Amino acid sequence: MLRTVGLSQEPAGYTSLSFLHPQSLPEQLRTAHGSAVTSFAIHNVTSSTHDYHWSISLVGPESISRVHAGSVRLAPGRGAEVTRSIAITCTRGAVRIVVSLESPAESIHAWIACRP
Repeated sequence: MLRTVGLSQEPAGYTSLSFLHPQSLPEQLRTAHGSAVTSFAIHNVTSSTHDYHWSISLVGPESISRVHAGSVRLAPGRGAEVTRSIAITCTRGAVRIVVSLESPAESIHAWIACRP
């Protein structure tokens, strides 16, 4: 009743972005070239359908490269899981796996140390 007379608003909602199995991501590459399987979940906790455009990038000491991109349409209260394999070259320092959403602008990160 309060909402109909303009004294209360619908809850804003939010989008959830998370790694599904963060413990399965390698902490260190034992060779200069390796791979990792990255799985993440997007969950629409709003009252409307959203198109989520996502990307997976590798950020190294001297470069940034987008390795995968896609989109998913989610109805209110729904979620999706995405799994991709990533080829990684890591010769010094560390490389960061970044999973990003365009809108809302959100990202999650995982660091992988290069072999000493």
